[in-house]
Amino acid sequence: MKVKTIQDVAKAAGVSSTSISNYLNGRMGEMRVETQQRIAKAIKQLGYTPNTAARQLKTGSAPILGLLVPSVVNPYFGELAVAVDAAAQRKGYRVVLCNTQREPERELAFVRELVAYGVRGILAASCLQNVDAMSSLIRREVAFVFFEPPGAGPGIERVDFVAMNNALAAERAVDCLVALGHTAIAYVTATPLTPHRVARLQGYRNALRRHGLSEGVVITDEDIPSHSSAHNDAGLARFGHVAAAHILTMPARPSAVIAMNDLIALGMMAAFHEQGVRIPDEISLVGIDDIQLSSFTFPALTTVRQPYLQIAESAIECVCARMEDPTRASATIALDPTLMLRASTAARTGY
Repeated sequence: MKVKTIQDVAKAAGVSSTSISNYLNGRMGEMRVETQQRIAKAIKQLGYTPNTAARQLKTGSAPILGLLVPSVVNPYFGELAVAVDAAAQRKGYRVVLCNTQREPERELAFVRELVAYGVRGILAASCLQNVDAMSSLIRREVAFVFFEPPGAGPGIERVDFVAMNNALAAERAVDCLVALGHTAIAYVTATPLTPHRVARLQGYRNALRRHGLSEGVVITDEDIPSHSSAHNDAGLARFGHVAAAHILTMPARPSAVIAMNDLIALGMMAAFHEQGVRIPDEISLVGIDDIQLSSFTFPALTTVRQPYLQIAESAIECVCARMEDPTRASATIALDPTLMLRASTAARTGY
């Protein structure tokens, strides 16, 4: 069967090839509604599929967005990717997913490959480390949106940031536990090297001070010599498992623990169960992110929910606006988290 061309559609609709091109690219301007309907009908009847490769050669860009995440082994990034993909499709874009493993060289290689294929919009779950390379691509009008705010390093102009307010997320976890009568609250975090991790740790400390409590107890992978670094997401659940065992050896055991994210909390929950420690009767546990698995654990995990859909929608709006106008002022969007109170937390008891 012969592949239908734009000329075939134009003939069937009784319009010029230019009109078909304008229709396909959203440049309908003064085009009458009746003409649009004829074109849509002809496309459907002929089963016409636009030649994306030809369009890319002509325009120098592809209707594709790049999405860089550390690793979908962390369910949070998988759920974020699904939300971003749905939001992008509503804007007429497809998404290419890249797992960077938080390795700067890998991140940069992905970005360069995407740009070489004509991708002009890139969303990243972590800030790219190579500032010079980023700046060079921005000058070539590549649009970047990050789901992680900039850290302490040099800033980059014309980049947008969309994220949950991570400090507020940790504060809400502390507030929840204090309201239940807990005053000895530990915080378990993988080495806080990323802006998200630093912000959550700071939120935990801010909330303790606000409630007039001591500085608390912070447990990182550096405090557990037998455990390798949990900077890579694949090791987070295992780190939580080891951290829980460490907590059970402490002379003054906390009555509640906040995990940096749900993956760590799930690892901790498994270890507590194995040691016969009842949740929440003997220890309350709170996570951050609200991945789907969190509501199906036993007991169901109290956690602080990321606004996945809002993050995705805002990020796609930003990247589309940036591709349309590369010189627009940078936007920083911080979205509020929501506490999901479930069965892993309870009022403090005097055991």
